Amino acid sequence: MPILSHIQKRSPAGRVLIGGMYALLIFGSTWMVYPFLLMLSGSVKTEVDIRQFDVFPRFFYDDATLFRKFEEQRYGGLLDAFTAATRYDDEQARPLFSFEHLQAPPMPPPAQLADWNEFLRDARKNWPPYFLQLGHNFGYKIYPEVTLEYQHRLWRTFPDIPRTELTVPPQKLLTTEKWHTRVYQSVQGAFKPVYDKMREELPDRYFVPTTVEGWFVATIVQPRYGSGTNGVAKLNAKWGSDYSSVFDATMGRAPPMQAAQREDWWRFVQSTLSARFIRFDASHRPAYQASLKAKYKEVAALNKVYGASYIAWTEIDFPEHDAPFVAFNDAEAYVQTLSSPEGLTLDSPDFRWRDFLRQKYRDDLAALNRVHGTNYASFDEAAMPVLAHDWQIMKENKGAIIREYVARNYRVVWDYLSNHGRAFQNTIIFVVLNILAALIVNPLAAYALSRFQPRWGYVALFVLMATMAFPHEVTQIPGFLLLRELGWLNTFLALIIPGAAHGYSIFLLKGFFDSLPKDLYESATLDGASEMRIFLSITMPLSAPILAVIALGAFTSAYGAFMFALLVCQKQSMWTLMVYIYQLQQQYGTPVIFAALVLAALPTLVVFVLCQNIIMRGIVVPVEK
Repeated sequence: MPILSHIQKRSPAGRVLIGGMYALLIFGSTWMVYPFLLMLSGSVKTEVDIRQFDVFPRFFYDDATLFRKFEEQRYGGLLDAFTAATRYDDEQARPLFSFEHLQAPPMPPPAQLADWNEFLRDARKNWPPYFLQLGHNFGYKIYPEVTLEYQHRLWRTFPDIPRTELTVPPQKLLTTEKWHTRVYQSVQGAFKPVYDKMREELPDRYFVPTTVEGWFVATIVQPRYGSGTNGVAKLNAKWGSDYSSVFDATMGRAPPMQAAQREDWWRFVQSTLSARFIRFDASHRPAYQASLKAKYKEVAALNKVYGASYIAWTEIDFPEHDAPFVAFNDAEAYVQTLSSPEGLTLDSPDFRWRDFLRQKYRDDLAALNRVHGTNYASFDEAAMPVLAHDWQIMKENKGAIIREYVARNYRVVWDYLSNHGRAFQNTIIFVVLNILAALIVNPLAAYALSRFQPRWGYVALFVLMATMAFPHEVTQIPGFLLLRELGWLNTFLALIIPGAAHGYSIFLLKGFFDSLPKDLYESATLDGASEMRIFLSITMPLSAPILAVIALGAFTSAYGAFMFALLVCQKQSMWTLMVYIYQLQQQYGTPVIFAALVLAALPTLVVFVLCQNIIMRGIVVPVEK
């Protein structure tokens, strides 16, 4: 009988009541779905926007947010690398302290970006490899795009190496290319051909020109003079300059004449800069050769280390771009012995950019300022428009970048779970056996209590129900000790047997069995059916809706098992999916964890959607009975 009659439903008060009920239901369903939508949104984010609690990720429609994510990945989340490359500062001449606060750059005139693109057109063909830094290849607790590509190439190239050995935290698989330092060298050993080939095949948009001047500012100028208005005031007073920010400071190709500038220039070149970017005057050659002779004693010893075939010391020159890493180290050691920077010059994209502008505009500074919309006092002030170029790359490849962000975290999770142990196999076996155990043990126990009604039946039922009064954690240690005595640890028996009998399931089934007509059992007995035949042919088919609910409960308990599953199966070969997801949390950041949880929730969601009619019948039928 309906609560409201047809006439009452059509009355204003009835309509208000029904509308309020629908509004309450909609609010309740939204309240339940909202956390999942937040997790779904977070699964495609990075550390830059994970603190934005929006159901629809902002980077889908906001270019500024997408640019922050893009720059964070491009420079490996390293603010010093970003500052050195882009010379970015805020209105108070301070460096960026978080990618979350990065603003879209003011766009220069199209002619400036056109000149920059022309300058970079043949860079990869004509420049030394270390003049270009590969971006998108470093991340802390998150796999950048290039690192993920490198990992998959390693899997394909070395199928004999267990994938778990190549599925390591991203910060250990690749490091950012800091060519300007004296300690960095590219990937070596058996993996080197894979890395070099990937580097050759990646499009130009993945590379950033290596800036010597930017690192000079980031490692010498800013730490020494500070940032902000006070820092630039100290710098101008010391250098006799008129910069508006310390990040506008320039570095000459040759040692400056001004004393303070020369001191800072020489300090950077002598103690920090890699010899890859230092050019030596011919007057240094005899002293350099003498330093090598003092170190190696014999030419043969040097040839062995260098992989060269020199005959005499006089043949040896300063290292070219394809020289071994140790040759640059020897040149750097020689620089440290010098007392002055005379005869040294620098070569990097910074200086080649200025040479390009001089040549294109024929040393006409006024023409350059007019076309580029600048007010340089000399060509030496022209900075590389890296930040504006990054924005241009992001805009031109917006669709591909968004798709990569949407898929990346899920790829990382899938790679991790599919290559670690037997997570999927163990979970499937555990779930299937747990469902079978629940559908065998609980119906048999309930059938015995209902059909034969022993005198102690209600006591047994009370004991079974009483187990629900204690949290599951209370029984974990006793259960572990019992399973250890039985020798069942690290087996599926340890996972299945403790939860095979469930008090509430037996109570629910017994109540349903008691409501079945006795005539069914009497007729079956008269026809000669055994108890097992009655149980399988009559009782079980009539209980299908409730059995479906019990099966779903067994599925969710087995699929979501973590603590007890880890306690009784500590051997890694027996770990289930949830245990591996917990381990994944130790290596990756929040967005990857969200992606793992979304993937883990999908099987339960699919089961509920496909079986919702049966589940609802299992809920309604016992009430009706």
